[in-house]
Amino acid sequence: MALSRQDIARAGLRLLNDVGLNGLTLRLIADELGVKAPALYWHFKNKEQLLDEMATQMYRDAQPGLADPGEGQDWESYLKGQAFAMRRMLLRYRDGAKVFSGTFFTDEKPPNETALLLLIKSGVEPRRAGRALFTLYTFVIGFTIEEQAVYPVPGDRDKRYDEVLERHRAQADQDYYAAISGMFTDDIDHQFAESLDIVLTGLRAYLGDPR
Repeated sequence: MALSRQDIARAGLRLLNDVGLNGLTLRLIADELGVKAPALYWHFKNKEQLLDEMATQMYRDAQPGLADPGEGQDWESYLKGQAFAMRRMLLRYRDGAKVFSGTFFTDEKPPNETALLLLIKSGVEPRRAGRALFTLYTFVIGFTIEEQAVYPVPGDRDKRYDEVLERHRAQADQDYYAAISGMFTDDIDHQFAESLDIVLTGLRAYLGDPR
């Protein structure tokens, strides 16, 4: 049976949870699919092109959770929901945020089109709409990259961060310890929600009241 680009991308996504981004190779994907590595080069010249397709496939698979705005929904509540949905998408895979970061989307319709049009329809000047959306997008990506560095496997924190916290708990004053412990909190969902509110507060100030 002939392989498609989607078949190969999905195989790569399956392997991510086992080997991570650094361990992922075209040869491993070929073994997963039961073919020889040269068969994959018909579709992808290099790993960079493969990652482009994997990121696009992540987004395709997440579409049910990335709904269009509801009737009369304001831009802020829609972008907030999209941010949560995007983080869930990235967390489905080990190093998912790194895979998605900096890749070229291979589908014709860009992933940010709906949100961008909603902002413009709400009265936001197009250039500012683009800047606001890019800021939110890079926040979610960056936060999740750092989250997956601290928690390579969901719920399993890298022990090195425990050592950092313990060292500062013993050496630093309580205010400083409280500040840095908040960066590595176990309640990472709450930390994301709180950080997202900070970003949205900034976007409201930047965009003003488009009405």
